[in-house]
This record gives sequence, structure tokens and C-alpha cells, in this order.
Amino acid sequence: MATKAPAKKTRVTKKQVIAHRTRAVKDHSPTWDNSEAMDTSQFLRHFHTAMEYYRLEFSGKDLKPAIIKWMTSVECTKEDIAAFKKTRDQRCGVTMGAIASCLLRGMPDVRADFNDGRSTSAWLRAAIVKIVEDGKYDIDEEEEAAKAESNKKDVYTPSIQERVRDAAFGMTEEIEDAIEGFQTEPEAFDPKAFKVLNLLKGKGVKAAHARIIKDFYARDLSELEELASGKADEQLREGYSHLSKKQVKNLIAFYQEIASACDMLTQEAKVNRAPRAKKAVPAEKIVAKLKYMKTNEPLKLVSISPTDIIGSKELWIFNTKSRKIGRYVAEEYKELGVKGTTITGFDANLSVQKTVRKPEEKLKEFKAAGKVQLRKFLDEINATDTKMNGRINEETILLKVQS
Repeated sequence: MATKAPAKKTRVTKKQVIAHRTRAVKDHSPTWDNSEAMDTSQFLRHFHTAMEYYRLEFSGKDLKPAIIKWMTSVECTKEDIAAFKKTRDQRCGVTMGAIASCLLRGMPDVRADFNDGRSTSAWLRAAIVKIVEDGKYDIDEEEEAAKAESNKKDVYTPSIQERVRDAAFGMTEEIEDAIEGFQTEPEAFDPKAFKVLNLLKGKGVKAAHARIIKDFYARDLSELEELASGKADEQLREGYSHLSKKQVKNLIAFYQEIASACDMLTQEAKVNRAPRAKKAVPAEKIVAKLKYMKTNEPLKLVSISPTDIIGSKELWIFNTKSRKIGRYVAEEYKELGVKGTTITGFDANLSVQKTVRKPEEKLKEFKAAGKVQLRKFLDEINATDTKMNGRINEETILLKVQS
């Protein structure tokens, strides 16, 4: 079967690239260079083609600058140009913009066989005048947006503290009614009849509100207690001279009940407050100070990553200097951890080590042993158990962890 020859790649020249870029930025708007030589049919066809081009390629808003440019070219006054600019862009139609563009590119203003010989410029001027008249009360949207933003900044926004204070004062309506009732009929006032704590709880008073409410009535309570102590000055005694000692005592009891209720609400909030979640420390940071031997070439040993120790149940180690192999076993319901250069969370009775006579052989067996074999690995070494102290040093290889 014949194979098709690969297509020959055509090299793109620099000249072709420049030509392509030129076409991309070239203005394709219709021109009117040869309009004088056109007969009636050719002129009308060219005019309709031009209108169709602008209708498909642009919106009225896009063509508004062309109208402004045309107004400048025919020496319209600055006031007229400014008035047209202020009108909404949506008022400008595509036809107006297209006519202005054509006039700027050489379209004849008057032609006997076109539009009954009427002036195209006169039509465009009339259309501009109508837009200015209709848009006399148009609002500059950007200016209005800026004003609205400025007004927003001028509006006073109460702080959180002010909102809490206002809310707290709104929760004391029944307390104020009770004080007003005392002032009207002090003899009939019974402070025990008011369950202030229940009242404040029913209003949804929080710790922040309670502190404000307590402070609000603290001055009155202080004055009454000073009056009752007999140490009040003449002015203070005069202010409460219309009350009997019993009435003063009742009013003090009521204010103390308010203070006590507020203290209870504040204390309850402290008790019920959820403890702040402790930020988890990255394992890399926990083991950063742990000193251990990374590799041992004679025994062909490589330590595991110390971060694997965190959260494990067992850790096997080998001290290359003392030739001791050991196993750290986590306490029941706990996990192994690291603090500085020490292993933490291990069971002191179960965590033991033994001296190995022939390290090469035993370590080879260790590497080949599975989880079940490792359970009896230390028991099969004929040596005395030594308890582990948790210390890890530069001579220690971290052999293995188990979860």
C-alpha cells in the first residue's frame, strides 16, 4: 500500500507577516474617493453598502465620537458640542453615526440624484438638535454614581460598641418600668417581686449587654449604699429626703439584684464559652530538634523520616555505638510523640532494648521480618532486657514504625 508523502511545509516570510498585521489593523470603513464618477445606480448601491457596514460593525454608542468629530470639522460651537456630549449614548442612532462617518470620509453633502438634492449635513444637524433637546435633562451616570458614593460616605454608621449599647438599653424596659413604679408608689414596691435574672434571660441578654446594664445602674446603687451607710453628704441626703429608710433599703435590694443578675450572666458566658481550638503544630516542626543518624554505610541502614513517629504505636531503633536494638511501645490509648530529642507517650515497662552480638545478621533478619515475627523478635535475642529512657542521639538509627 502506497503511503502518502508528507505535505511540504511552506515558509512564511517576514513580508507576509507584515502584510497580515497591516490587514488586521487596517480601517475597512467605506471610502468615497470616486463618488463624483459614480452614476446614480452606483452611488445608491455604494451608499446602502456603507450603511449596512456600519449597522453590522458598530452600535450608536460606538459611532458617537464620529458625530462629535464631524461637528468639530464643520465648526459647530463648543457649547453645542458639549451639549451633545452630555446626552446619553443610547440616544445616538447608528444611521446618524454612519452618515457622519461617510461625510468625514468624503461623501458629497449634496447630489442632485440623491435624496431629492437635499443637504445631508442639514439632516444630520437637525438630528443632532433633536437629540440635544430630548436629552436636555439626561443625567450623567458617572457623575451621579460619584455623588451616590460620596453620599454613602457621609451617612453615619454606628460602631459595634454603639450598637451593643443601644441594644442593651432596649433590654432594660421592664427594669425602668419597675423603677418608675417605685417612684410613683414607693410604699407598695417589693423588690422580691421582680425576677431580674429571668427577665434578662428572656430578653436574650449576652455578656456584653450585661456589663453595660450593670454599669448603667452602678452609680445609683453606689449613691444609695452611701446614703444607707450614714456617711452621705448633705446634698445627697437632701436628694433622697422624701424616702424612708425602708424604702431606701428596698431600692438598694432591687439594684443589687440587677448587679447580681448581670454578674451571673457574665459568668455563665465564660463557663459556656467554647475553648479556643489549639492550632495543630506541623510534624516537621515537632521533630526539628530530634538528633538521629540518617544513614550507616557499614550496616547498610537508612533511617525513616522522624515525622512518621508522630501518632505511631511502635518505634524500632538501633544504636550503632552500643549495638542495642530496641522497641518503644505507646501507652494504652495513647500514641508516640516527640519533644525535643526525646520520645514521648511510651510505656516504660513494655519499651525495652537488648544488645546484639552480630548486628549484621540480626538486622538482616529484622528487615525480612513481618509484623507477626516482630512481636517475638526481641524475645529471641539471648540478652538482658534494658528499659528505654526515650533519648535519641546521633548514633541512633530509626528503623521502623508501626501504627
